Amino acid sequence: MFEYMDEIVEGLQGFWESVEEWAAAILLFFIKATILITTPIWILPYVILRDRNGGKCENQDCENCPFPPCEKGECRL
Repeated sequence: MFEYMDEIVEGLQGFWESVEEWAAAILLFFIKATILITTPIWILPYVILRDRNGGKCENQDCENCPFPPCEKGECRL
């Protein structure tokens, strides 16, 4: 009787391990798809800010510039 229960427990453990692997793979797929689909949405503000002054940097503090590498007056197109 104990051997039978051990086999059932081992079978359930193997089943749940495979379910966890599939769930992780599906979650990874959805994360990658979300990043791929939303990339234009979060890249657009960067492009707009970069091109606001013809691509030239107006920030006097290049160390804290949100768009490195940045040099004063350098065209970043």
